[in-house]
Amino acid sequence: MRLRRLVLAAIPVLAALGGVPETAALAGPHGEMLGEEAVRLNLDPASGALTLDARLPAPQGDVALPRQDWLSVETLLIGGEPSPLPASGVIRAARHMGRSVTVRLSGTLPELSPGIEAAGRGETASYLLGSGWLPVDAAPRARFELSLEVPSGWRPAATGRLSDERVHPYGRRADFVFTGRAGDLGVFAGRYAVNEAMHRGLRLRTYFEPRDAAFSPAYIAAAAGYIDRYSDAIGPYPYDGFSVVSAPIPVGLGLPGMTYVSQAILGHGYMRGRSLAHEVLHSWWGNAVAVDYRRGNWSEGLTTYMADYALAEEAGAAEAREMRLGWLRDLAALPAAEDRPLTEFRAAAHGARQAVGYGKAAFLFHMLRAELGEEDWQAGLRRFYRERYDRVAAWHHLRAGFEAASGGDLRWFFDQWLTRSGLPALRIEAAEPEGRKLHLVVGQSAPFYRLRVPVTVETEAGTERHIVALDGARAEVTLALAARPRAVAVDPDFELARELAPGEVPPMLGDLFAGPDPALLALGEGAGAAAAALGPRLLHGAPRLVDAVAAEAAPVLVVLGSGAEVAAWRRAHLSAPAPWSMDAGRARAWVERDARGRLIGFLSADRTEDLLPELGGLRYQAGQSYAAFADGARVAAGDWPAGASGLRRRFD
Repeated sequence: MRLRRLVLAAIPVLAALGGVPETAALAGPHGEMLGEEAVRLNLDPASGALTLDARLPAPQGDVALPRQDWLSVETLLIGGEPSPLPASGVIRAARHMGRSVTVRLSGTLPELSPGIEAAGRGETASYLLGSGWLPVDAAPRARFELSLEVPSGWRPAATGRLSDERVHPYGRRADFVFTGRAGDLGVFAGRYAVNEAMHRGLRLRTYFEPRDAAFSPAYIAAAAGYIDRYSDAIGPYPYDGFSVVSAPIPVGLGLPGMTYVSQAILGHGYMRGRSLAHEVLHSWWGNAVAVDYRRGNWSEGLTTYMADYALAEEAGAAEAREMRLGWLRDLAALPAAEDRPLTEFRAAAHGARQAVGYGKAAFLFHMLRAELGEEDWQAGLRRFYRERYDRVAAWHHLRAGFEAASGGDLRWFFDQWLTRSGLPALRIEAAEPEGRKLHLVVGQSAPFYRLRVPVTVETEAGTERHIVALDGARAEVTLALAARPRAVAVDPDFELARELAPGEVPPMLGDLFAGPDPALLALGEGAGAAAAALGPRLLHGAPRLVDAVAAEAAPVLVVLGSGAEVAAWRRAHLSAPAPWSMDAGRARAWVERDARGRLIGFLSADRTEDLLPELGGLRYQAGQSYAAFADGARVAAGDWPAGASGLRRRFD
């Protein structure tokens, strides 16, 4: 399955007030100046009403006041004395002159919206993300102290170390301490049942609604395992604990020592698998080592490779191959405007941009690992973490770490994969067997890449694997074999980031959703209503219904209706025999290409009114060429066989 969850790295929020002395700014571990801020936040999550006092004892540079329409600045003190609010919303350094700045604010959190906003309130949970609700100075990092007060029946959580928690007659107070970037703060409150366990001195917690409390032991055990795994591979875990907080919005956010996960998916097995591994690993990549977004976001690709892909690799060669193929298929479906160099990928994303920032970037690391070998790959990761811990890092810092570990110059490698859009296209220009030898010429499209091309040769004695070095228009080699060759294939397991050759893979249902939204052709009475209802579930935007004439010109088309009507339309427009029985289950979906190569999806049901209930979850079958359903359950699924490919040759 190649559907992507939404993963946003390193989103922030935190603070606390009380007892911070007016001292000079602290020096960080790398000589970076630290600011200080203390915040006392009193929050009623149900109504969204909040008041907060924020104090910067020794502000550095200008201090920006919050500019949220749901939040008002009530008072401002500079050096302990009342001061008028600046019309610009910025307290200039020349005005405060390093004296303490104290701000009182009040407001009401906005109601939850379907998207991901910086703040929101709901019946069971409320949240604040980032630092847009706080006054912040110019210090790149700060020590935030946050004291959270919530009414009885609610539990608060925040990024940072839990230093104290107590119940009082009016509710609960929890104190947190966080040292880091203001953008990495997060504050949460909900009607949570909190489960906790200690693991090697780390506090592991879940903040779940009571109905989900049974999932807590599995989440805590999984988080502990991932922390151990990545500590061994990279270096010490950078925080005092890890928390999983249930979110009332459709999100999966990675914050320092925490993940905020949609309540709707907590019970899914994949969430405790690759998804949780991904968020735990962001504690290292994106949080402890921050991203220099001006030069491109390396964090999502490295995290995808070391978490999602590593677990697929452990599950077996077939699953790892399927994930690599999925990355290539997503890249192949990219609209031209979205096919940008990796250096231009900035933020965590979903949709088309994921293909580059997650998939292509992960492929870069896969090829780098093959280039370096396992020992230098692991050494480079550890060195990069050690040298950039608690600092901002860019792609060139990664390159420096791997160069130092391997002793080689990797500028060529990073330049070709970071600064170019698109992918190389490979071809077999000649393949001539001669006894127990094979004369092979492999070519590539311009601009030329420097590649280690895997070649598999099937011989009378078995299968052999070779590497062909290709750094120009073509490479000509003669392979000495153990027996006479029967067939040859270039990169059959998709080890390289490259264009997929025609016929190399069959069409899949996910192809309908990966690129531009298809046109929908509804056949028969009631099909139009089903198309209008199904469209928003399957497509990125609003469904585009077309008539029979417009359907002929649509570059991607979905035809839906009753089984008989869909079968009749197919017979009239596709000359090839139907690839499967079109009456499986009560409803079914499949994808084909017509004579001109156009992608066409077919959705049919015994009764038109069954289209929506049976096929509403079709996106979860993205990795299949066809699927059939009955009573909402999948009863059949599979892939069409691949066609002839220019990257394979047979000799017998």
